[in-house]
Amino acid sequence: MTAARRHPSRRTPALLRRLPGQARIALVAGATALVLCGTGAWWLFRHVREDADRTTNNRAYELSAQLAAQAAAGEEILGDPLRGWPLVEIDRTGRTVAAAGGTRQLTGLPALLPPPPDQPRHRATGSPERGTVHVGAVDEHDHDRFHRPDGTLKPPPGSDTSAEQKALIAHRQAHVLAHRTMTVFATAVHTPASACRLPTEPDGSCRSTLYVLVPPGDAERATLPLRTPLLTGVPLAALLVAALAWAAARRSLRPVEAIRREVAEITDASLDRRVPVPDARDPVRRLALTTNTTLDRLENAVERQRRFVADASHELRSPVAALRYELETALAHPDTVDAHRTLRHALTATRRIHTLTEDLLLLARPDHPAAHSLVDLAGLAAELVHEYRHRGHPVSKRDTPDQAPVRGDGVQLHRLLRNLLDNAVRHARTAVVLDVTTGGGTHTLTVHNDGTPLAPDEYERVFERFTRLDEARARDTGGSGLGLPIARTIAERHHGTLTAHSDHPRPGTTFTLTLPEAPGASR
Repeated sequence: MTAARRHPSRRTPALLRRLPGQARIALVAGATALVLCGTGAWWLFRHVREDADRTTNNRAYELSAQLAAQAAAGEEILGDPLRGWPLVEIDRTGRTVAAAGGTRQLTGLPALLPPPPDQPRHRATGSPERGTVHVGAVDEHDHDRFHRPDGTLKPPPGSDTSAEQKALIAHRQAHVLAHRTMTVFATAVHTPASACRLPTEPDGSCRSTLYVLVPPGDAERATLPLRTPLLTGVPLAALLVAALAWAAARRSLRPVEAIRREVAEITDASLDRRVPVPDARDPVRRLALTTNTTLDRLENAVERQRRFVADASHELRSPVAALRYELETALAHPDTVDAHRTLRHALTATRRIHTLTEDLLLLARPDHPAAHSLVDLAGLAAELVHEYRHRGHPVSKRDTPDQAPVRGDGVQLHRLLRNLLDNAVRHARTAVVLDVTTGGGTHTLTVHNDGTPLAPDEYERVFERFTRLDEARARDTGGSGLGLPIARTIAERHHGTLTAHSDHPRPGTTFTLTLPEAPGASR
């Protein structure tokens, strides 16, 4: 036997999880509405029933006091009381003085009634006292008189008020009361001798107890009109709420379906497409914005890969072709080719291929954060200036601070400064000046060359890949067009900036590198 069969109760959550989201929402909403409406209906039903019971008991109390006063005055109380309520008057000797509403036809009723209340001393009637009684069976000693041959009760009379018909009505009322528990109000009655017909006291007066039974059908009749509306209305209301929840959930999920369709149609040839963003400020809108942001990153990554492939094929074509030409020439004319010269040219082409490959791989890497080692930017600049001056380049350094600590990758920052100096030396006429300043939580390094200044529209173009503004520069004397783009990429990975400008009194161009100061670094 499997685990699912051993535990059938575990199937319910699994089935709920398989239902669509709008179905689960509708199911929960309908169940909640059913519980709330059912609770409200139950409270209304109980409230109406209790109110009807309270009203009936109050009327029975008033009726008991009224009829007791009539009995104490010696008046006839056997007339039809309020709505035919049953009553019985029993004196101290146990005799039934008066009865109505079918109480005379009930077997052993006097013995089942509550004990008589205390008789008042100076008043004709006492206060009605409430109690309960469980009525017994109907006295059927004259069965054929009130029943048909098939055993059913004879129908009630129309307008005939004969004694026989009154007896039939009383018998039918007794059947309504039989075998039921009812509320009863008992009132002590003292009838003076002048009005007493059956004396029970030595002075000729009568002492008795008047019992008024509360019919059990009043509360039921009061709640009967509510049964059908509540029994049908509560389930219908729950179904209506479930249907509205289904429609609302389905409508709210339409943007999600639109996002799904749009994402399903996006291919590598249509990465510029974006999912629709709904106007509502809800999680669906945040999902759409997050999806579009992810698509932006995906498009940038694919575009970076495509540029890498295009740049690699474009830039490697020339050195590979040169290397192939040298080697094919050496193989075709081994006797006329200088082997040493051919190998030197092949080595130069190989070095260029290696350099281009390293540069392209650096640009193609994801823009992950650089390492967070402590690097002295001022010391790094001083080392490079010393190296370039030793190689005979006109590079000088102004007075710089002793230290300019930044957080980052020392190897990448070294390459950044070297690329800037290589570019400056390549374009300078007479001098290259490097300067480092600090302040405002940042370190600023500038490299100025006195060559031909850049035009304003060239300030950003120089940082594009394979950009060579001076077409007269040959590849052997000029750069590959990747030095400045690599420098800016390294600066951005270190949360810094790298810009170029020529709008200053000095002739030439200045490249400005700004990096954040290392927090908590001690100079």
